[in-house]
Amino acid sequence: MLKRLILILFVGWILSPGQLPAQDAAKYTVSLLGRTINLEPYFQGFPYSGWDADFEAGRLFYFHTTPEGNFLMVQPLMVGRGSGQVNPEAGRRLHEIDWSTRNFWGARYDSLSGNMILLGDEKNDEVINLYRMSLADGSLERLTWVPYIYGWGFSKGKKTIGYIARYGTTEPYRNCLTLLDPASGLNREVLCEEGAEYRMVWTSVNFRPDGSGVVLKLNRNGHRKQGNLAYLDLTASEPKLEMLLPDGIERYSLGSYEKGWLDNDRFYYVSDETGFANLYVYDLTARSSRQVTTVAEQAWHMLLDVTGRKFILQTLDRPHENVMQVIDPETGKVLGQKTFDANIGVIGFDDKNHLIVSAASAASPFRAEEMWIAIEKGKPVWTLEPKIRLPEPIARAIEQGNVERSEYPTFEIDPKTGAQRRLHSYLMTPKQPRSNPAERLAVITSFYGGGNSYSTRQNIYCEAGISWLSPAVRGNSGFGKEFMALNDRDLGGDEIVDLFYGARFLERKLGLAPNQIGVAGGSHGGYATMRALTFPPETNGRGESYPFGFGLSHAGFSSIVTFYDATNIPDWIILEAGDPKTERDKLLDRSPLAHVDLLQAPLLLTHGSNDNRVGVSESRQFNDKAGEQGKPVTYVEFEGQGHGIKGLENLMEYYQVQFDFLRGVICGAQGEKVEGCGRER
Repeated sequence: MLKRLILILFVGWILSPGQLPAQDAAKYTVSLLGRTINLEPYFQGFPYSGWDADFEAGRLFYFHTTPEGNFLMVQPLMVGRGSGQVNPEAGRRLHEIDWSTRNFWGARYDSLSGNMILLGDEKNDEVINLYRMSLADGSLERLTWVPYIYGWGFSKGKKTIGYIARYGTTEPYRNCLTLLDPASGLNREVLCEEGAEYRMVWTSVNFRPDGSGVVLKLNRNGHRKQGNLAYLDLTASEPKLEMLLPDGIERYSLGSYEKGWLDNDRFYYVSDETGFANLYVYDLTARSSRQVTTVAEQAWHMLLDVTGRKFILQTLDRPHENVMQVIDPETGKVLGQKTFDANIGVIGFDDKNHLIVSAASAASPFRAEEMWIAIEKGKPVWTLEPKIRLPEPIARAIEQGNVERSEYPTFEIDPKTGAQRRLHSYLMTPKQPRSNPAERLAVITSFYGGGNSYSTRQNIYCEAGISWLSPAVRGNSGFGKEFMALNDRDLGGDEIVDLFYGARFLERKLGLAPNQIGVAGGSHGGYATMRALTFPPETNGRGESYPFGFGLSHAGFSSIVTFYDATNIPDWIILEAGDPKTERDKLLDRSPLAHVDLLQAPLLLTHGSNDNRVGVSESRQFNDKAGEQGKPVTYVEFEGQGHGIKGLENLMEYYQVQFDFLRGVICGAQGEKVEGCGRER
């Protein structure tokens, strides 16, 4: 089968210096109705991504995307004032494994062996296990043999690894806390549960400093918003889970820090029980907790050690900016702050006050800075030096959109303001718009939108003359627990109506007709795309619909019920949609598969054959039913790929597949008005 790839959210900054040989240049060129786009700057201009600066290992890891595959690179981590910028070409390939064919979910340094412990799989199927990776020759040694690992952690001295293994193919899973001696390779199950009231699922294993116990996150009845922390005494003859926090309080974002222990009894943890993630201290001796931060907006936290004194680094994660604040943990007072007009991520941290951070925004691609945070006269002082930069010609070549932060009204009144609810979004319009209005299109991100991050796909679309609206519809993260909960048990309901209002906003803003506006997304967004094109107007009694002109869905589920039966994340479905065991009829009605007859617009479906999160059968069954009814669906399946599709080779071809699809959309609606529609491209 022809292997092809769609770019949704899976390719980050696959951007490296150098020109292709002339004979290869053509494969990086795609076209759409008289406009030729050179994809070389996007994919070979700076083909490095996945940066990880491990201060303890003294290594810088990253991936190099080549026509032959995605390869893990390593070089010494050169840090310190005046150490200069990273030269990615100076790294060496750690091994010959092509990571486009398997999942890499991170690696951590094992100081006892001098190697890395890696979490990943072997064929993009999310059979996730732990491996030892040699820093000398890159060889991998498998340490666990389980169907799936939810999370793991080192003991303080790194003599022991704790991990949560999941067994079984459907709920109720059997989940086991297992201890691994990485030196001998011996695994020992400590505690297992199957369908228990409190379930060990998406959690790290946080060892007490003396190794006598562990702190875990548990979900009550598997519900992701009923989180609690539990302590397990490893010295007990029959270890049992002891709940640490009061029940009956909704907690979605909850977890403790491996490096967050103040002493052997007290540790920091994060909880969003107030509506936003805040930092708390728990005392195991007193069995009590104390809230430390009181932020009332989206934020994330780190712990600083500045010349032996502890501070909290709190970063306000706003849609248009990040604000770093240093907080006194004893008083909760903000000592000072620094604002960045970008989205900040942490590439590396020395567990004191020295970081390497990434910065990107909707308007500009990736860069990295070396950062120090000092305290002078009681105030924090930030020092930054450039660490990783794209070549300036490449950066200019891949910035093809005019970015505008915007809001648009949706259908209901916001009870907090008493006014019509408004949704945050980013609108990207081409720097070189098409002169013929009949050729113009706009795409709406169907879910996971509104982020202040650079999108390769959106910039390529802008270069092709296509606008892109990225809204934060209800249920998206970034605006607190309450906003994220607006689509709970309403999957495929009002979140889709938010898209309709986004399309009407585009009509007014860009002067487009409905048949020039489409939706695109992956995973949940793939479902939302299919749902938006097959939406029954009577849903939730809204009487809403919108005649979209097209849709592009990747790895979407077409039936909530069959998705639940086969997926490895059934708890997500119960949270977002409801329980198929008790609400089957409702969930069938919310499934695009049940309403294929309503599909009128052309739809492009793509899926990886090895997807173990949203099975490939979800796209296949929609395509089959649409074919039986003569509906306009194009389906492309990628052999050997999982939930996210990887590899450079297929990207080039798939962009032309997308543009051929969109050419059909334009010519089907506007053919007589568009030059070039009457002939082959």
